[in-house]
Amino acid sequence: MQILIVEHFPVVRAGIRQWLSATPDLVIAGETASAREGVNMAASLQLDIVLLDIATPHKNGYEALLAFKETRQTLPVLIINGHPEQFHALQLMNSGASGCFPANGESDELIRAIRAVGSGKHYPEEIAPRRQVELDGEPRALHEKLSPREYEIFHSICRGERLTETADRLSLSLSTVNRYRKQVLVKIGVEDIPGLIRYAVHQGIDGFQY
Repeated sequence: MQILIVEHFPVVRAGIRQWLSATPDLVIAGETASAREGVNMAASLQLDIVLLDIATPHKNGYEALLAFKETRQTLPVLIINGHPEQFHALQLMNSGASGCFPANGESDELIRAIRAVGSGKHYPEEIAPRRQVELDGEPRALHEKLSPREYEIFHSICRGERLTETADRLSLSLSTVNRYRKQVLVKIGVEDIPGLIRYAVHQGIDGFQY
């Protein structure tokens, strides 16, 4: 299985490389810190799977995911995701990811995830049935109406990140982040940030349970 690693932290890349080097059927075909370069590599390499850090520079994680899918629609992408809640993984899978692996996961579990995604399955598998239900039916909660980008802004606001920090991290202009913030408030039906946080806590969204 030919794998492309797109991870912006050299230490994390080295760790993944070491984990995979002990597994003969998993071969690193290329690696890069840049999502932009990774998309170019995917166009020229014979790949079976991409490991994509959601926080790569130059492209927002969602933009990078969409760019990979535009380059090769059927190429499985396994997201390395720092967000703990399942709904964030669901949003990524709705955007075309084959799976999400937690950034603090173990090496054995990463190898299982790669093999699952490389064989056409989703990881974790329990999200896939829920994903199909929610794609086919009406969302069951207000936050499930958010687009992937809106949900990322929602998540950033609720964990106390300043709009300027969010704009920097996502390589967006401050006015664009502010526009998404307003869209999130309208869709959730609250007037301000405290109301948004109260909503997240009330819904029991992982990461906002106090």
